[in-house]
Amino acid sequence: MKVFISYSTTDTWIARKICEDLGRIGVEVFLDSKDIESGDDVEEAVRQHLVTSDELLLLVSSASLSSHWVMMEVGAARTLGKRLVPVLINVSPNELPQPFNRHLARDLNQIERYYAEITERSRSTTELPPERLLLPPPTSQPHAPPLTPGVQVRITAKPLEPNDFPVFSEDMRPYLGERATIRDYGWEEQGTPTFRLDIDDGVWLWADRWLSRSDPSG
Repeated sequence: MKVFISYSTTDTWIARKICEDLGRIGVEVFLDSKDIESGDDVEEAVRQHLVTSDELLLLVSSASLSSHWVMMEVGAARTLGKRLVPVLINVSPNELPQPFNRHLARDLNQIERYYAEITERSRSTTELPPERLLLPPPTSQPHAPPLTPGVQVRITAKPLEPNDFPVFSEDMRPYLGERATIRDYGWEEQGTPTFRLDIDDGVWLWADRWLSRSDPSG
């Protein structure tokens, strides 16, 4: 997981503090004051790091909202389809212009919640060790679940809650209603069957209650 921090120089101290916090929880961070050296082609460095980043963390302040450079970074990130996470610094959600107001923003005072969210996303997008996914079935559930590798399923189109277990991420929402094939399955610690699907290259863990058998001809 890699985060690109976009900010105004007015908010440099806050950007550096967030960069340090993310580094401590194992998240790679691009911060121009840290990663761009004297003589570098700034535009090219920014472009390359945007391409290799998973999401853009935008520090929204009165200064950044009037920064041409910040607007360029955000526009490029949106073009690349990157996740955009606004963090508000003395700015109310009502002050967010389009298209920023389409994204759920966090106040700077809620930054710990963002850290928890990105920690979970980082776990989901990192290849998990076998013991994390393929736990042996608990004694109360000794048999394989009815959905096994190779079975075609449809992902439920019902609204799912972000705090569902296993964790449902908004990044999973585009797959709702789609057909997929089960690649692997295992159990979470609570004994909940979980599945990896081909539709997302096995990145996310899907609960059995989110899946139903699909007739390939239907």
